[in-house]
Amino acid sequence: MIKKLIATILTLFLILPSLPNMVDLAHAESGKVTISVSTLNVRKGPGLSYPVVTKVHSGEQFNVVDSKNEWYKIQTGSVDGWVANWLVTRVSSASPQSSEKSGTVSANGLRVRQGPSTSDGIVSVLYKGDKVTITNQKGSWLSIEAGNIKGWVHQDYVSQTLSNSPSAPVKNTESKQGIITVSSLNVRESPSLSSTVLGVVHKGTRVDLTGSISGWYEIKFGTKKAWISDKYVEDSSSSSGSESSASVQQSLVGTITVYSLNVRDKASLNGNVVGKVSKGEKYTILKEENNWYQISFSNGNSGWVAGWFVQKTVEAPPQENSSQSHSNERVTILYNGTNIRSESNVQSRVVKRANSGETFQVMGKSGDWYEIKLENGSLAFVAGWIVSIQSNTGSTTNPSPTSKSGIRNKVIVIDPGHGGRDGGTTGARGTLEKILTMRTGELIADKLKSAGATVILTRKNDEYVSLNSRVSLSHYYNADAFVSLHYDSIYDSSVAGHTTYYYQNYQRDLAVDVNESLANRLPTRDRGVKVGNYHVIRENKQKAVLLELGFLSNPTEEANVNSLYFQDLAATAIYQGLSNYFSN
Repeated sequence: MIKKLIATILTLFLILPSLPNMVDLAHAESGKVTISVSTLNVRKGPGLSYPVVTKVHSGEQFNVVDSKNEWYKIQTGSVDGWVANWLVTRVSSASPQSSEKSGTVSANGLRVRQGPSTSDGIVSVLYKGDKVTITNQKGSWLSIEAGNIKGWVHQDYVSQTLSNSPSAPVKNTESKQGIITVSSLNVRESPSLSSTVLGVVHKGTRVDLTGSISGWYEIKFGTKKAWISDKYVEDSSSSSGSESSASVQQSLVGTITVYSLNVRDKASLNGNVVGKVSKGEKYTILKEENNWYQISFSNGNSGWVAGWFVQKTVEAPPQENSSQSHSNERVTILYNGTNIRSESNVQSRVVKRANSGETFQVMGKSGDWYEIKLENGSLAFVAGWIVSIQSNTGSTTNPSPTSKSGIRNKVIVIDPGHGGRDGGTTGARGTLEKILTMRTGELIADKLKSAGATVILTRKNDEYVSLNSRVSLSHYYNADAFVSLHYDSIYDSSVAGHTTYYYQNYQRDLAVDVNESLANRLPTRDRGVKVGNYHVIRENKQKAVLLELGFLSNPTEEANVNSLYFQDLAATAIYQGLSNYFSN
């Protein structure tokens, strides 16, 4: 009995010292982890066989409350769960990282909403590569800021990074000048090849270098700071003598990248059109607001143009529409009763009606319009598509046959599909159909108005318009043609191409002419002319077609149709198809 008692006491002495260690092992784990993969399953228990309770995403940080084998139990806010420790990075408590985060948009057409749900209204749209600052998070929604844009986006479409990463390179301060040594160099928002391109600088351009890190120079780009690769910049300070310390006297300049672009009185598609500018023309940029640029004209006037059709650069202020190069040119009127207007747009006041054969001296040019000198010495404008030009060398340039087509004075209804609460399809990379159709519709309307047509847009902004109302507009205006614009989607992401639909037999000729023009000009597959049972053409008493200009479900085609090149090409093709139809 004594031997058993001694053995029991010795056993207790061996066990008791280890009890505190057992308590420590059972105590809740502490610290934080950062998610290392794009999307990570959070499971109900510490193993792959347990069900998934939620998902977390790259760059997110969570408190650790427990651990078991190769698993951490984390607090996600909505639910606690387990994640594999080989897919996360443990954050040391001795050197905590800043909770402030930045991010990069990973999808085109990302909707920014007023609140953290799909039921909240859309306030703007961001595109792949755009940088955002993350200010808050509710569940799977992030509160972000991007320039003047504030709102909520879903975390699945933002790649997050900690803004104060300890490994971030240190910027050196510079105060010198450089000269660009390549024909065209991208200007980026941050020192990374993956950051957003803000514009370009060209060979021979002098720039102020204000900072540097390995491989990159910070420069002044208008009123902002931006970055360029240091491989293509030569330090010109040492050879500039006493002028090396002076700031480069250059302006932020925008080059128009589409055939014809409306200038508006405010930074919105709702603004009134006050003029037009044309592809290749350069204008000083005065202000930027929500991806709209206020540009300056030589006569002192200004207006706003959509920034997605403008390429920014820095150079000496351009001399827009200088009369010097036109002073020896004359225009000859081709048609009796041609309107001579007070400004370079079809909405301006008619100051004179000229007849075929009359000539006027050219004083300048504004987009597709010529500024001319009248008999009384005053200046006015005439559309370039209804005159011939005699240059200072004596040669004469007549407008193209399409400019003299039967499209003039026709009433054409352009119907940008969807809008408002009806977003249409969403592309593989997030493109919203309703925004793309509006962009295409604006470009077509510009070209048709320039040719003298009366154009009716079924919607002028992101608003919902019923199908019945769209058809009613066609009937009310007794449209000579109705064109409904759409982009397609299908489960098979390999399907691509454009399709033209009609429903009534009297609509077929219009469909054939428009589709032929699309097939001749677009780089995408021609899927032909088909009968389509769509309300806006089925119920339409006028000649009407519905166009599917590409498949947003095909990632390659989605990127293509989003480009300025494709948009301008598609608008030109539709304009030309309508012109051919009315000329036959």
